[in-house]
Amino acid sequence: MILFSLGPYGPFAAWWDAVITRIAEAGLGPATVMGADEPDGLAANLIRSTAPNLVATSRRPSPRLRTLLAESGAPLLVGLGDPREGLHEIVVGHGHALRVATQVVGDCCAAAMVCAGLPRALTIRADEARRDPAAAINRVAQFCGLTAPPDLAGIPPPPEPSAAAREWWEGLGAEERALADGALGAYASWLTGRGFGEITWDRKLFRCAADPERDGGTAIDIGDAPRLLFDGPWIGLPPGHWAASVTLAVSREISTARFDIAIHASDHPGPLATTSIVPDGRGLGSATLLFTVAPTSGQTIAFAIVSALPAPGGRLALGNVVLTPGPTEGAGIPAELSTALSLA
Repeated sequence: MILFSLGPYGPFAAWWDAVITRIAEAGLGPATVMGADEPDGLAANLIRSTAPNLVATSRRPSPRLRTLLAESGAPLLVGLGDPREGLHEIVVGHGHALRVATQVVGDCCAAAMVCAGLPRALTIRADEARRDPAAAINRVAQFCGLTAPPDLAGIPPPPEPSAAAREWWEGLGAEERALADGALGAYASWLTGRGFGEITWDRKLFRCAADPERDGGTAIDIGDAPRLLFDGPWIGLPPGHWAASVTLAVSREISTARFDIAIHASDHPGPLATTSIVPDGRGLGSATLLFTVAPTSGQTIAFAIVSALPAPGGRLALGNVVLTPGPTEGAGIPAELSTALSLA
């Protein structure tokens, strides 16, 4: 039997993996634990394994792996912890920059949200497991097809919210917290049942194309030839309709300028949406792009911002990108119209 243990980074994810492994071993027999975010890695681990049961763990399953899991109808165990704790683990525990950690955790959260929405997924939040660990463990056991309650002896309770993570978060500067909150706040809200709202991808999450080590937080030279200026942030989004608001500013000495913007997605042959921005007399320009993220698997999203006209001596600054989820199909149709059109 193969059990898939999924969920974003953080101390709850480690507990979740350990509990699922313990239940598998107690009720099904010897189990091998393996990690894989891509189908190729999963296949390699399956070939090497000699145990009759496997626990496949993944913090950041790729869109390709999520597509295969959805098509197979495999049972999925999704454990959801606080994104801030995952951020703390990656920055403090693994030594990554906050910008990189935010991209990783944002992508993990989108993947977890996708997996939680699949038909054969059992989803348990960290706060649920902390309130009643025995009930959470029994739900996992029943989901795995074990009718007898698991032996809870030796299984520790879920870790409480980390004081170290909270102190670390409170010690960040206002701009750093805004960067992380913009990308992760919608997932934290969804996790607590308050709905899923706007996502803001801070301009620092984007990359200067001419200097990949430089983020999009400062103005750059446009140049005297059309070229790619900014790209990124390569973060996943859940399926659905989206509106992306992009704002640019150019230095005032530029009399004519045009910037082409395209939204690209993983495993998609062409752009999901394109538009152009021509700054006004103040040097400001904005546009809203409407696009749809593929159903079931979600997609990793990247913007490409290109100068379409030469602007020697001109400079360009990128604003934050605001992503607004659209209504689901059929949402917002008044009842009387739905009935009249036989849509109910």
